[in-house]
Amino acid sequence: MIDPQELIDTCHKLVPQAATSPPSQADLRRAISTAYYAVFHTLAASNAELIAGQPQSSMSGYAWERVYRRLDHGRARNNLRAVLNLLSPSGEFFASTFIELQDLRQEADYDPNFSISYSDAVNIIAQAETAIRNFAQLTQEERRLLVAQSMFDRR
Repeated sequence: MIDPQELIDTCHKLVPQAATSPPSQADLRRAISTAYYAVFHTLAASNAELIAGQPQSSMSGYAWERVYRRLDHGRARNNLRAVLNLLSPSGEFFASTFIELQDLRQEADYDPNFSISYSDAVNIIAQAETAIRNFAQLTQEERRLLVAQSMFDRR
């Protein structure tokens, strides 16, 4: 499993709090992308656990991995927007951060003219950390809403 905290730790290596010289734009951009993926993998792991349970065998491990890998970035972003008003403040912060960081990741990874300041990058990393901490406080009921909303379209 990809550990979201290890991804956050990578962000801090790329954008140290007490930098003696400003990190490069490449490091700042990579940190933004990595912060998003820390939030993304938090949701993916929760979804897999809620649907497939903790892997106990190769069969359940296979099921867990299938669910984990099924989380689609765009579907999750679009569908989470629709339930922001149903979520607790912690859930709303997590979902809003997921949406905002995904948009920033797109810019950081694909827009050749994207530029970000050191202080903005530090704040974005802190926002991702807070979102992950908030997610850990959500009830099972709220996590179930997030899995249903992030993985499945309405019909």
